[in-house]
Amino acid sequence: MARNPETRQRGRTPGRRRGKRSGKQIAKLILKIILISILVVCLVVGGYVAYIVSTVDFSIGDSMSMLNMNLTSIVYWQNPDTGEWEEYEYLSSESNRIWADIDTIPNYLEDAFIAIEDQRFMSHHGVDWKRTIGATFNELFGGGSTYGGSSITQQLVKNMTGEKDRSYDRKIKEIVRALAIERKMSKQQILELYLNSIYLGQGCYGVESASQIYFNKSVSELTLAEAASIAGITQYPALYDPFINPEKNIEKQRTVLYKMLELGYITQEEYDAAIAEELHFVRGEVRNGVSQSYFVDQVVEDVIADLCANGYSEAIATQMVYNGGLKIYATVDRDVQARAEYVFENEDNFPTISGNEQPQGAIVVTEPSTGYIKAIVGGRGEKNLSRGLNRATQTTRQPGSTIKPLSVYGPAIDMGIISPDSIIEDEPLDIGGWSPKNHYSGYYGEMTIRRAVNISANTPAVRVLQKLTIDNSYNYMTNRLNFTTLVDSEKRNDGRVYSDKNLPALALGGLTDGVTVKEMTAAYATFANGGEYIEPITYLRVEDNAGKVVLDKTQGTNKQRRQTAFTPATAYQMNKLLNGVVTSGTAAGSSIPGIETAGKTGTTDGDTDRWFAGYTPYYSAVVWVGMDSGKMPSFSSNPALALWKKVMVNIHEDLPNKSFDMPSGMSSVSVCYVTGMLASADCYDEEGVSTAVVRYYDSNNLPQVYCDGAHGVKPTEGGEGEPTEGEEGETPSDVGNSGENAPEDGSNTPATETVPEAPPENITE
Repeated sequence: MARNPETRQRGRTPGRRRGKRSGKQIAKLILKIILISILVVCLVVGGYVAYIVSTVDFSIGDSMSMLNMNLTSIVYWQNPDTGEWEEYEYLSSESNRIWADIDTIPNYLEDAFIAIEDQRFMSHHGVDWKRTIGATFNELFGGGSTYGGSSITQQLVKNMTGEKDRSYDRKIKEIVRALAIERKMSKQQILELYLNSIYLGQGCYGVESASQIYFNKSVSELTLAEAASIAGITQYPALYDPFINPEKNIEKQRTVLYKMLELGYITQEEYDAAIAEELHFVRGEVRNGVSQSYFVDQVVEDVIADLCANGYSEAIATQMVYNGGLKIYATVDRDVQARAEYVFENEDNFPTISGNEQPQGAIVVTEPSTGYIKAIVGGRGEKNLSRGLNRATQTTRQPGSTIKPLSVYGPAIDMGIISPDSIIEDEPLDIGGWSPKNHYSGYYGEMTIRRAVNISANTPAVRVLQKLTIDNSYNYMTNRLNFTTLVDSEKRNDGRVYSDKNLPALALGGLTDGVTVKEMTAAYATFANGGEYIEPITYLRVEDNAGKVVLDKTQGTNKQRRQTAFTPATAYQMNKLLNGVVTSGTAAGSSIPGIETAGKTGTTDGDTDRWFAGYTPYYSAVVWVGMDSGKMPSFSSNPALALWKKVMVNIHEDLPNKSFDMPSGMSSVSVCYVTGMLASADCYDEEGVSTAVVRYYDSNNLPQVYCDGAHGVKPTEGGEGEPTEGEEGETPSDVGNSGENAPEDGSNTPATETVPEAPPENITE
């Protein structure tokens, strides 16, 4: 039966209508999804960019605007006689970095850099958006950027901040910073700073040093051809280095010249003449001024570090120090520094050995009451290099017995574990297979702590440390005396776990890495300063060229640190203990005439390191003598002690006589120097001489037990100690006993997780 066409039509039509509505709905849904996706992407990207922008320090424009001028920074010292600040040294630039004023740089050298690096530099506002967008599209859709989108201003930001990672975060920050800089600085100022900071191979920073290195002439004397050669280096210094790849450099030079011609910076005649000119690469030397003193070297290091701690990049901080016209008010005493230099520059004051390498030395002198560093010498002989190796602050050496007052005796007295007159045994020890030896043959038996310090006995120091505990000793060294070089526990590249939390390291000074002369000087100054640790500093404040204070050691993040390390009573007792070392102990005869002196000697295995740490109420000074590599021959006397005395006698010669101040709350008591107990009426030796001596104790911690006088012996193993000959009682024949516990090959056997008491190297005394 035939179907009704009308019915058939009605039957089809609804279906088609439903299909059309579904298609429109799908299209609308897709469009909605696309729009929402775009909105989400925009919000995410916008939020991401906003977050990155929020982390940008917009003051970079202000900090960099002060660097565009070649202003000499000056270090000042305060004359103690007048109280006036006087010029001490002018800062000269780092090696291979010389500032060139924009007026001395040829216009065609400026044009060469603009032509090859940023041809729209003079018209954009910090960012060449055309290049940036092109580079971005190429990065996203072209498989990676084949050309840079960075403007000269952006490159300057990268040079000054030191941020060179290939991340979107860094790129966004760079763009924002470039825009900020262009609001603060003129194009000429930006170009001047850029041309003085760009790296151009061979260790050269800036066009002046590059001109001197590659053509042996000043930048003002460059020809157009030579200028194009230098400008061509910047994009790939290793590839276009004139000494390494002269052909590649010339090839790039011609590209630069052609671009300059194309942009109208040079005429056809100038282009032809430059192409025809034969380049002569002549290696020259950078002429950048005289070397600075070791003290000023350290001032530079400290100011740069503190500027970085306040948010500046190292590059900007360095430029500020050398070219920002800073006024640095230093702690140095010109006369003390000069006298220390005089002693250390005299080769006759040092031992001479066979071979090319000779023993080196270093000294730091501080004022205990302020923490001000008054002098630094970081090497032997005349200094001829700025910011070279400073052995006083930059190298770590094994301290030997100079560590004992800081890590053992001072803390143990402070905690009430011992007194200076306590009895301790000098007897053989066996600690997990390790048997510490004395630097002298055999053992003396029982002796007072005072005697043990005088002769620098090793086994008593270990016994006291056992009573003190390793954790307490380590805490005093790191948290109270602020040593930064000690190792808690660290697995190193050789797979071994190293630690200084063990008896050999803390009792005898065989540390994993060692200590610096500077930190040792500050630690010993704590005794002279009534037990208060004061951070050693080289400057008080720094002002910019407009007189604004940039750094201040009296407040803010760079404030000088002060804290209590020992009680005043402990400090005073340590002063008396260590005074015995210089009057009748291992440093006998080294007292400064008329001025109370205290100190401690130190020797490591094989005489690798020799130390003397000494102080007076006026100055704390530590001297190290040793080899940069290898071991010194054994010496019958301590060269560090000899140098210390020459410097300290000299700087004290015009000072009034003075003794260490006794704190309140101290009481004098009569003590038997043989037993360390309170002296009784029966305390006499076999010859009928009284063994009673006057000691000073904290009134709240006085001895309570009286000696019974039954000792009846001559004072040969107690008291202040008999005078000894040479360092720590050593004679040439005794030196072979030094460090018997150390491995014969002198190698370090560090503490590990399984053998915590294994003896490290360099343990003597």
